[in-house]
Amino acid sequence: MPAVAAAERYQMPVISMSQEPPKNRIPDDESQNESEESQEIETNRNGILIASLVMFIAAIENTVVGMSEWPYMNEIDKEADAQFFGAATSASKMFHALAALVFAVWCHRYQSFRKPLVAGRIIAFGACMLYLCVEMFDNGRRYVMALCYILFGIAASSSTILRAYVAAISSHADRPKAYSGLNAATMISIIVGPIIQALFFWIPYPGYQIIGSIKFHIYSAPIWVAALTNFVSVAIICCIFKELPRRAKSQLKKDTSVMSFSGIKARFEKVGQMNLNWPTIVLCWIQKMNSTLSIVTITTLTSVILMNNYGWSGSHTVVAMSVTMIIVGILAVLITCLYFFCNLGKYLQQRFAFLIGLVIFLSMYFFSFPWEPVSNPLPSYNSTADLGCNPTIYPWCETASAPAAPLLLIVIGLVMGVGIPLSFVALDSIYSKVLGPINQSVMQGAMIVAEDIILIAGPIYTSSLYTHFGLGTLWTVNGIIVVIGTIVWILNMKRLKQYS
Repeated sequence: MPAVAAAERYQMPVISMSQEPPKNRIPDDESQNESEESQEIETNRNGILIASLVMFIAAIENTVVGMSEWPYMNEIDKEADAQFFGAATSASKMFHALAALVFAVWCHRYQSFRKPLVAGRIIAFGACMLYLCVEMFDNGRRYVMALCYILFGIAASSSTILRAYVAAISSHADRPKAYSGLNAATMISIIVGPIIQALFFWIPYPGYQIIGSIKFHIYSAPIWVAALTNFVSVAIICCIFKELPRRAKSQLKKDTSVMSFSGIKARFEKVGQMNLNWPTIVLCWIQKMNSTLSIVTITTLTSVILMNNYGWSGSHTVVAMSVTMIIVGILAVLITCLYFFCNLGKYLQQRFAFLIGLVIFLSMYFFSFPWEPVSNPLPSYNSTADLGCNPTIYPWCETASAPAAPLLLIVIGLVMGVGIPLSFVALDSIYSKVLGPINQSVMQGAMIVAEDIILIAGPIYTSSLYTHFGLGTLWTVNGIIVVIGTIVWILNMKRLKQYS
């Protein structure tokens, strides 16, 4: 679950819960959804604010945990390597995707947002408790931590239904600003989470013993904070968060087909009969996978690279990552504000905005590549302190080199703080315009599937390539993939003009 959590990415179908179609909801009937623009719906601004607050608290938990996952695993279980960490991250993403569907069905069938949200916070609290007790296990601690990652992924998926909640209480005209509240909550958490982690840099491992093997140190202290935030979140959900009016059973029977296999099949068949611009749609899917690959590479391996290629300690790595992510969050918030307050989308065509994002991705692979003239050999492995690159695990340690660490962190900050928000906003805007005035739930789901393929397979791919061949090979392969994607995008610039 490193870095930016994936929970907020999912575009869930609108879930309405009233007996009749009053002014504060969107009817679930498919024909009515297709003419959503013609409906007048009064936006519930207080509801959007509360939903954004719930999203913010959940996202803080993800960013706090993500800062120290690998350093802590490497500290307490020396049998863990980058490949295992990648597999654990991949498992977390897979269970997140599956649980998001379960929470969506639960929310739709039982007409409740509150219960799934509370369940997610209970699971998150359990994951925090298990994480704090991981040192009570004498063997296989890496597997316990992997289970924690999976539980955190499942808990984070409960927040995805907030997108459906916001859609149900906002008008079509106010929808972009309504969703910007959820996005802003995520962006701000990228700043607050690392700040919380950085506050405990002065408590090195093993820290203070509390009860038995339960300790308070740089890796576990933020988890105590994350555990406490769940109580705050549950209090807000139970006392302030408002459910939508429930539907009549007769109406519910009509709507449940949307969440059934036959209903999904019917929607896919209908999409297949539409006169859509399939070449451009497929292009957007490919570019979503292309850009997501760089994100997965950074979030999975940055801590591993800092500890292996530079010989940094776990606490040094956590502090450096925290400072970097604070800068990333500030840059991402600035980009979001440019779109929200300065209408950046009107002055910068989105096809060019996405191209700029691709160029930023390329800059990371070029400027932080371990070029021989400007790179240094890897530090010798210190078996006593267990610092540096262990040649028994990584066979390339004695021959590889590494670029300057500040340069690597700067380009990573640029990619995550500018490249990611710029490219994602641009691509999502273009994709939505390509689909046009249709019920986009199925096609938006297809875009999510394209992203999830990389989120699930990417950690295994990147960690395996890094473990066996090193940073230079991984950067070369990824760089070639981004170059190909950039060329394909440039060749389609003329076609994309009408959607920019």
